[in-house]
This record gives sequence, C-alpha cells and structure tokens, in this order.
Amino acid sequence: MGLEVAANANADADANTSPHPGPDAVAEAAHAGSSAELQPTTYYFAYGSNLHLKQMKRRCPNSKYIGRARLSNYRWQINERGYANVVDAEGHWVDGLVFEIDDNDETRLDINEGVSKNAYAKRYMSVLLFRAHGVLYRRPTSWIVNKGGPAKVCREAKLALNKPSEQRWIQDVLVYISLDYVRDSSPKEEYVNRINLGLIDAAALGMDDDYIVNCIRPFIPDRPAAADNKPSTGIKRSASPRTDITTTSGTDPE
Repeated sequence: MGLEVAANANADADANTSPHPGPDAVAEAAHAGSSAELQPTTYYFAYGSNLHLKQMKRRCPNSKYIGRARLSNYRWQINERGYANVVDAEGHWVDGLVFEIDDNDETRLDINEGVSKNAYAKRYMSVLLFRAHGVLYRRPTSWIVNKGGPAKVCREAKLALNKPSEQRWIQDVLVYISLDYVRDSSPKEEYVNRINLGLIDAAALGMDDDYIVNCIRPFIPDRPAAADNKPSTGIKRSASPRTDITTTSGTDPE
C-alpha cells in the first residue's frame, strides 16, 4: 500500500495525551432556528465502522458532521482483535470523517471503544480537514440519517462533491488508537458488513476510491452490505461478553 503523502509533510499528526477540546472551544450555534445552549465540543476523527452515519447516530446522538479529513503518517489496518486501527507509517495516510461531539457523545464513545479496558487509547492529533459543502456542514448526524443518508442528501441538494472544498489543518482532534494490538490480521465476520456500510457513506461524502481500494480492501472484502436494522438510539452493547480478548469484553469498537 505504498502511497505517498499528498498533504504537507510539515504538518505531521503528532499525538498527545492532553484532553484538549477541538478547534472550536465552544460550538457555534446550531443551524438556524436552534436555541440550544452552547456546550463545549470536541472534533472526533472516525476511520472504521463509525464511518456509517446510522451507527454514529446511535452512538453519538448529538454529533454533527464537519467534513472529510486526512491523518498523515499513519496507515489503516485490521489488528489481531479483528477491528480497525491506525498505526505509525511514514509516507502513508488514513482518510476518515470528522464529527463534532459533546461530552455525552464522548462518554458513549469511550464505552464503545473500550477505553477503560485498554482496547483503544485516546489521542489528540492534527488532521487535514476538507470542510463539508453547503447543506452538510455542521448538520446533525441524525438529520442526515433521517433524510435518507448522505447519498440521498447529496443527490437532492445537487452537491458537487468533486468541487474543491476548503482545506485547513486542525489540531487536537480526538482519535481512538489501539496501542497494544498492532499486528495486521483479519476482520471479524460481523465487522466486515459494518465497515462496508461505512464505506458506502464515506464514498457518498467524497472519500477517494483509490484510498478505499489500496488501503482498506486488502483487509475488508468488497461485498454487498446488508442493511443496518438496529435501533437508532442507545449505546450498543454485546449480548454476551466477547471471547477474543478477555480484557476488552463488552466493547464494540471503531
């Protein structure tokens, strides 16, 4: 997967462990008509099954879509637990989606990602943001899902996703990374469908086909995705403890 980094190499995505908020210390007011009280927010970089907006709606019901983004000098993998991860790799990159989340959403993510069980660690990193176009920018994830998903919203809004979007480096973006499980491996069977659902949404939002083919398809088979019919709200929990890694049972990660 020897891809060269197209982004500015001087803006490497250096990790730190301080829980700083995203580039906006306080969220802007929601779209016109909202009178909600302003709350501190964080930008979150999704690169695995959370690319699927219906799953993001369940996990982070208050989230808003910001745009696509690129994490430099890392590569995408499926680790030995069978889930997506990013690992250091000079000259590679990971593409994903950025969402604005509040404290409640972040708490839900921490549970799903198994932070307390050391399945994933939280890091705050720099990414190159490709801001969403028009009607999609800072739209609640729930709104996009309720309107039929990103493909339908883009089609009905006649958004030209191939049109250049505003680009800028943003810092202190939350990324969940597994530090203990970093060997390339094969995905869990149920996870394949979740990733494929996420790729459908990510592609509709402008994720590059070459990235999907070269970086994700070596791990995830390209097969028709079954519909996601899970309930739209609540934290998803395993029906029974996982048996693959005893220290991370009960998680439902990225």
